[in-house]
Amino acid sequence: MEIIFGILGRTAIRIGDTFEEDWASPKVQALLATLLAHAGRRVTLDTLTEWAWPEEKPLPRNRAATFHTYATRIRKVLRRLPSPSTLYTGNGGFRLEVDKETIDYHRFRSLAGKARLHAREQRPHEAAECAEQALALWRGRPLDDLISERAQAWRTGIERDEWIPVNAVLFEALLSMGDADQVLAMLNTLPTEYADDIAFARLRMSALHMLSRSSEATTYYFHLRRRLLDEGDEQRADHLRHHHEQLRTRRTGTPPGDPTPTIAPPRQLPMDIPEFVGRADLMRELDRAATTRSGELGAGVVIIDGMPGVGKSALAVHWAHQVRDRFEDGDFFVNLNGFSDTGVVDDSAVVDDLLVALGTPPDESMNPRARELLLSRLMMNRRTLVVLDNARSSDHVRKLISLLNHSLILITSRQRLTSLSTAMGARRIQVPPMPAREGAELLTRRLDSTVELPEEAGRELVARCGGLPLVIAILAEHLVTFRPPEIASVTKHLDLRRLIAELGEDGDGSNSARTFFSWSYEALPAEERRLFRLLGLHPGPNIGIEAAASCGGRTTAAIKRSLGILVGAHLLERPDVLDRYQFHDLLREFATFCAERDESPDRVRAAERRMIGHYLASATAAHHTMYPGHLTPPPLPLEKDVVPVQFVDAAHAQGWASRERTNINSVIHMASAHGHHDHAWRLADTAATFLDRYGQFEDSRSVREIAVKAAAAAGDREAEASSQVGLGMTLGTLGLPTEARRCLDLALRYAEETGNERGQASTLYQLGKLAMTMGAADTAAQLFQRCLDIAQRINDAEALCWTHVDLGNALRVLKDHDNALLHLRQSEFHAQRIADTSAHAKSLAGIGAVYRDQGDHDAALSYCRQALALTEGLPDMAVTAETCVTLAEVSHVRGDTTMAHAYIQQALDVCNESHLIAEEARARTVMGNIASAENDAIGAATSWRHALVHYERLGNTAQSAALQAKIAKAATPLDEGI
Repeated sequence: MEIIFGILGRTAIRIGDTFEEDWASPKVQALLATLLAHAGRRVTLDTLTEWAWPEEKPLPRNRAATFHTYATRIRKVLRRLPSPSTLYTGNGGFRLEVDKETIDYHRFRSLAGKARLHAREQRPHEAAECAEQALALWRGRPLDDLISERAQAWRTGIERDEWIPVNAVLFEALLSMGDADQVLAMLNTLPTEYADDIAFARLRMSALHMLSRSSEATTYYFHLRRRLLDEGDEQRADHLRHHHEQLRTRRTGTPPGDPTPTIAPPRQLPMDIPEFVGRADLMRELDRAATTRSGELGAGVVIIDGMPGVGKSALAVHWAHQVRDRFEDGDFFVNLNGFSDTGVVDDSAVVDDLLVALGTPPDESMNPRARELLLSRLMMNRRTLVVLDNARSSDHVRKLISLLNHSLILITSRQRLTSLSTAMGARRIQVPPMPAREGAELLTRRLDSTVELPEEAGRELVARCGGLPLVIAILAEHLVTFRPPEIASVTKHLDLRRLIAELGEDGDGSNSARTFFSWSYEALPAEERRLFRLLGLHPGPNIGIEAAASCGGRTTAAIKRSLGILVGAHLLERPDVLDRYQFHDLLREFATFCAERDESPDRVRAAERRMIGHYLASATAAHHTMYPGHLTPPPLPLEKDVVPVQFVDAAHAQGWASRERTNINSVIHMASAHGHHDHAWRLADTAATFLDRYGQFEDSRSVREIAVKAAAAAGDREAEASSQVGLGMTLGTLGLPTEARRCLDLALRYAEETGNERGQASTLYQLGKLAMTMGAADTAAQLFQRCLDIAQRINDAEALCWTHVDLGNALRVLKDHDNALLHLRQSEFHAQRIADTSAHAKSLAGIGAVYRDQGDHDAALSYCRQALALTEGLPDMAVTAETCVTLAEVSHVRGDTTMAHAYIQQALDVCNESHLIAEEARARTVMGNIASAENDAIGAATSWRHALVHYERLGNTAQSAALQAKIAKAATPLDEGI
C-alpha cells in the first residue's frame, strides 16, 4: 500500500487514496511537518521551536522533554506504516530518515524538474503531463497548520519559486500544443493574489493572441502596465511591454516599428483533388489525431504513412483543405522529395522557403543556425498548418519539427517513422489500400464519360490494382486512349506485369507504378533490396522467418532485421499472425520483376532450391514428430544456408503443418514447374500425409499427381511407383475406384518386377483398402493377409501396425470376431510401440466395433471413447468419423437417443469438412437406421438415398442393393398413406 507524507497542505498521512489529516494532536503534527520539510537533515531544538511553535504561545518549561514526548508519539505512528522511516535523536536535535519519494513536496520537486527538462527539450506533451502530476500533489498552502514566521517565509518562497514556475511550464506546454482555451480557463481559477503575476500575465496575453483575441490582449496589457507603473514597478512593466511587442512582431512577421504593412497569411496547399473518393474513416481519424483535449485543432505532429501509391499525400491535402480556414496564420506545403527521381530536399532549403513564404527572405549573410532561429521566432504562437510531404526518414524532419513546434504538422512518408512517433508521441495513421467499392468509384470518376466500362470488368480491374489509387489513376489514363469496342480486349489481356511496368510509360516522363515502387526499392540498403526481390520468388500468400532466411541465404537474426526494415518501408506487411510477412499483390509482382532484372538465373535457382529445401526439411521434421513410426522419402542433402523449423512436440508440428498448408502446396507446384523434381516429389509425398489426415483430399490428389510426374521427370522409377500408390489411395478415398485401381496395378507391377517387397506390401495394403471401400471384405482380407506376410518377413513396423488393424476390420465384417480381435490387439500393440496415435485410435475403434457386434455395449462405448479422445490430440478425420458412427450405433441401442444423434451429427460434420465419401455413406446409413427405428420413414429414406449415391460412386454394389431394398420398403407405407 502506498504511503505519502503530505505537507503541501495540512500535514497528513495518505494511505491509498485517503488523506488522514487528524491522525495526531496539532503539536505532534507540527513537529512532523518541520522534520519532513528538513528530511534527512539534523534539526536543532531552536529550529524546531522557530518552525513549529507560534510566537504568541509560551514555550514549554522543558523543551527537550516535550519534543522527546512528541517524538515518541511520532515513532509509534511510523512503526504502524509499511514505509520504513526512522526518527533519530541526539546532539540536541532530531533527524528523520525517510524515503523522500514518500513526501509529497519532494515528489513535487522531482516532477517539476522533469517537466522543465521536457520543456527545454521541446517535448510539450511530456512537460504538461509531469507538471500536471506535480500540481496535483498540492492540497492547499504548504505547511498550512504551521503559522510561525519561519514556516510562513518557507511557504511563500516555494510558492513563488516553485509553484508558480511549474504552472508556467504547464501553461506554456499547453500553448505549444494549441490548448489556449484551456490555459485561459486555468488562469481564471488561480488565487487572486497570483492573477496578475508577471509570468501569468504574459501567458494570458499569449493565449489571447493564439485565439485571435488580440484586442483583448492589448486592453489587458495597457491596463496592467499602467497599474504597474502607478505602483512604481517599472522593471515588471518593461518586461510586460517587451512581451507585448514580441507577440505583435510574431503575429505580423515584421519587426516593431517597421512601416511595412502586415502581409497576408501564406496559403500554400496544392489544389484539392476533385476526384477524391471515400476514405471517410481516415478523415475522421485525422480529425481525432489533430484535436486537442479542449476540442480545438492545435499544435502537434500527425504521421501519415503507407505503401507507395496508396494515397497518403492525397489524403493529407484533402483533409488540410477541409480545415485550413481554422488556421488563420496560414498553411504550408513542402514536398521533401524523400522518395523520387530528384534530389532529397534538405532542412536548410525548407527553412529558406518558409522564410520567403512568411515575407522575411533570409539575408545572405545569415548562417544556417541564424535562419533557423529566425524561422522559429516567426512561427512562434502562429496558428499554422504545415504539410511535410514525402519524408524519407525520421531524421529528415526531426529538426524541422523543432522549428515549427507551434504548428500542426502533417508528415506523409513511405516509412513508418517509428523513432519519431516514439520520441515525440506523434499520432500515426497508416493508410491501407482502398476498399473495392471505393476503388470502383474512383475508376469511374477518373474515366472519361464516353468510356462505358461494364460493371464486372470494372470490379476485376480494380481488384488487379490492389486498391492503390495511384495505379487506378494510371489505369484510367490508359483506358481512355482506347475506343469503346477495344476496352473488353484490353481488360482481358491486362496482367499484373503490364499493369505495373507498361502503363504510364507514354513519353511524358515515367509515370508507371514500377517507377513509383522503384523509388522505395532503390532507397533500401543492399541487403534489404536483395531480400525484397528474392522474397518475390516465394509462391505462397505469406512467409515465416525461417523460410525467409533460407530464401535470402542469411541467418535468422540478420533476416529479422531486414524484414523489419522492409515492413518499415511498407514494402512488406505483417498479417495478424506473429512473425509472418506478406506482399501486396502488386509489390509481389514488382519484387519478381526485380529478381528477374537484378539477379542472375543461377542465383535465382539457388534461392529457389534453398526455399524448397526449407519446406522439405521442415515438413519431414514435422512428419517425424507427428507420426514417429512412419517412413518418409529418402532425404536429400541439406544445402548450405537452409534453415528448417525445429519442433518441440507434436502440437507444435501440427500447428506448423496447418499454418503452412497453402504455402507447401504452392511450393510443390512451383518446384515441379521450375524443374526441381527431386525436391518436388519428396515434398509432395510428405505433405500428402498431412493433407490426408486433415481430410484435404482434393489438395492431396493435386500434389500426388505432381509427385508422380516429378518422380518420372527425375528418372526415379521407384519414387514414381511409390507416388502411384499414394495417388491410388487418394483416388479411392475420393470415390474414383477405377482410376485408383489403375494407379495401384501399375505400382504393384513395378514392385514385383523389381522385387521391392516394401513396395509390394504398401500396394497390396492400398488394394485391400480399395476392396473394402467397394464392399468386397473377403477380397480385402486376402490382400491384407498377403501384405501382412511381407511386412512380417521384412519386419516393417509401420506396415504391421496398419495392416493388422485393417485386416481385423475386414474379418469383423466377415463375422470372424475372434480373429478380428486378435489382429486389432496386435495393431494396438504395434501402434503403441511406434507411437502412431492414428493407428492406435483406429485399433481401439475397431475393438469397440467388434464388441458392438457381439452385444457388449459397455465395452464398445469404453473403447470408442478412448479412440475419440486420442483423435482430439492429433486429428485424423477418417478415424474420427468412423468412431463417431460406432458410438452413435451403440448409444442408440442403449436407448440414449440424444447422444446417438449428437455422435452421428459429429460424424457428418467431419465428413462434410473433409469430403470422406465412404465414411459419410456409412454415417448416412446409420442415420437412416436410427430414423427408421424412431418410425421416421421420411427421414430414414432421405438419409438412405444420400448414402446410396455415395455407395454407387464407390462401386459398392452390395451396400447399394441393400439400401435400395430399405428405401423401397420405407416408401410402401408412405405410398399407402397418401
